[in-house]
Amino acid sequence: MMKPPAPANEAERLAYLHRLGLDLSLTFEEIDGLCDVASSLTGAPVALVTLIDETEQNILAGVGLGDVKQTSRDVSFCAHAIMHSEQFEVNDAQADPRFADNPFVAGAPGFRSYLGTVLEPEDEIRLGTLCVLDTEAKTYSDDVKADLSKIAKAITALIVSYREKMDLIDYSKELAMRNSEMAALTDTLRSSMEKLVAAENTKNEFVSIVSHELRTPLTSIKGALSLMRNDAQQAGSSKTQRLIEIACQNSERLLSLVDDILKLQKNEFGTPQSSFGPVDLSELIETSADAYRSYAADRNVTLKVSGTGPSCIVSGDKAQLDRVLANVLSNAFKFSKRGGHVEICLNCAKDGPQITIKDDGVGIPEGSKEKVFGLFSQVDGSDTRSQSGTGLGMHICKQILTQHNASIDYESELGVGTEFTIRFPATGPQDTASE
Repeated sequence: MMKPPAPANEAERLAYLHRLGLDLSLTFEEIDGLCDVASSLTGAPVALVTLIDETEQNILAGVGLGDVKQTSRDVSFCAHAIMHSEQFEVNDAQADPRFADNPFVAGAPGFRSYLGTVLEPEDEIRLGTLCVLDTEAKTYSDDVKADLSKIAKAITALIVSYREKMDLIDYSKELAMRNSEMAALTDTLRSSMEKLVAAENTKNEFVSIVSHELRTPLTSIKGALSLMRNDAQQAGSSKTQRLIEIACQNSERLLSLVDDILKLQKNEFGTPQSSFGPVDLSELIETSADAYRSYAADRNVTLKVSGTGPSCIVSGDKAQLDRVLANVLSNAFKFSKRGGHVEICLNCAKDGPQITIKDDGVGIPEGSKEKVFGLFSQVDGSDTRSQSGTGLGMHICKQILTQHNASIDYESELGVGTEFTIRFPATGPQDTASE
């Protein structure tokens, strides 16, 4: 008896077979049915589907061999068959020196003829065979061989599809596991979000209560100070007048701060665009400039206005835009050196009006935009800063301008000065007119 050799691509062939992961303990009814068809077609009592591994011939399905599920590869006809392309035939095993003393030929059941069609899912990857065996010497016709080849191809497709089905089952299990993990993560995120919302609501409620509680006594203090200021003016005490004036100014500043906090908490700095009206930026700039001329004079800062000759109309809330200009102007004066210069320029361009406010003050360090426009933040947050402030002004300005579809930005150089630019969206031709 000749032992079957191994194919040249044995490692690759075995790797493919193992990847299929076929469970040989299962019953493959469809393949069993095709074996029955093969047996009837050829008239052979035994029809098997075999898979050849490293040392064994495994019987995946079959008819006529009882409960036999495995034989040694060394005595396997099919191990010889996978060395050939498509089909391998033995007409009389007793007369063939390769099989004459094979235990399945010399002993029971005494096979004489064999026809095996290889199962080849990919070129040269021959996993095993669909084979028929008979106890009589036999030669099969070309038609029978062709039909058996078709059945073998159908079985090959079923084996591959089984692996694909197993892959789909594995993938569906993985998806189910991931969905479970995502559901758990979603629950965690939802819980975290609910806690954040609750914390935000608590914070807002706290700010509102504290602000209201501060506003009431501050209003009373401001009223009392106003009365004291009138009495001090009548009494003619300059020192007392000065102290009371300082107290009045600080109480007004505190009231303004509390009002701003309340408005921020209630998000009241946004005016619905449906209630916007025409605002003349030229007039707005001139009015703001006039209001700050005495302040500029007190600080010995020159104020220059340009570009405000013709009307320049935008749609907006006049009071809110006035607040933006007042805040940016106030900062320009506040951070200007004595003897410095502040310039407001209006450019009513077709691509959108633009207001620039330029000073030659101390400048802003690079990378400070988050602090400049942040809430309750200042570029100089130290206890020894030269200028006071709440850190609300520029944040409020940005909110108001965003509501107007406008923007604010700046360019600055330390020791040279800062230029803030406010840009409005483009206006229609009817919105710009000459005086």
